[in-house]
Amino acid sequence: MLCNFNLQAKVVLQPLVLFQIIDSYDRRPKDATQIIGTLLGRSYGREGHRNYEITITNCFTVLHKEHPDSARIDLDLGYANDMLELNQLTYPQEKVLGWFSTGKSVSRSALLLHDYYSRECSDGQPLHLLVDATLKGQRLSTRLYCAVEMGVPGGTKGLMFSLLPLEMASDSPEMVALRLMQKQNLQPGPKQVGRILPELVQVVEATRELQLRLDLVLRYINDVLARKRRPDNVVGRALHDTLTSVPLVDADNFKLMFSASVRDMLMAITLSTMIKTELQISEKLFGMPEP
Repeated sequence: MLCNFNLQAKVVLQPLVLFQIIDSYDRRPKDATQIIGTLLGRSYGREGHRNYEITITNCFTVLHKEHPDSARIDLDLGYANDMLELNQLTYPQEKVLGWFSTGKSVSRSALLLHDYYSRECSDGQPLHLLVDATLKGQRLSTRLYCAVEMGVPGGTKGLMFSLLPLEMASDSPEMVALRLMQKQNLQPGPKQVGRILPELVQVVEATRELQLRLDLVLRYINDVLARKRRPDNVVGRALHDTLTSVPLVDADNFKLMFSASVRDMLMAITLSTMIKTELQISEKLFGMPEP
């Protein structure tokens, strides 16, 4: 088996990619059994090194036509190239990382797709993300594969799709949406779509949640000191690492920093509200009939 750098790379998946795949799967044509698309993202570090990391940040669906009898698949390459060019205009730092498809197992057309995306990827090593979008058991199954060349030297060779470890990661804006969906899902009764709270309300809720967690930590520490609970070395090391990672700031400086951040956020909210109001007024004035 030949070595492949992707087998040793850390691959991180953004939740937005999964939402895009699920949305495309729900909007697929009636006669389509699966959807196929291009994975986009960024890579960090040097190839072949232990700190090499690949982050899948975006994707788009590619129109295709399947031929189950001959395991042949026809891709709309013109549409795929146009979508890639448009994405490069918006996100020039993203590059093609591979392709995704929906289903329970690797399809027979995976070899043909691998050959196509090997030419599209700059490193020639495309990733394959397989998503089971049927949501059976209320669970979204995701698996990541990398094609590895195997065979006898000087003889017959082939490709084997090997599983890769996949991590989920999200930025701060995505965490706001994920927490909102989790909160809606945990509510009893019929599920209703809730709106995202304003910025200040989010700050208040985040502060309240932080206060609850601090109270929980203090209660644990006091119980350990009072010998009501047995100490745990793992928890103690985690608390020590957390406390030492926070810079030591006195109360007065912290209040000044927090007040400055709140003022900046209020200024941004005010400016965005003024721009929104101005656009609404402009639209109404533009739509008014001439006297």
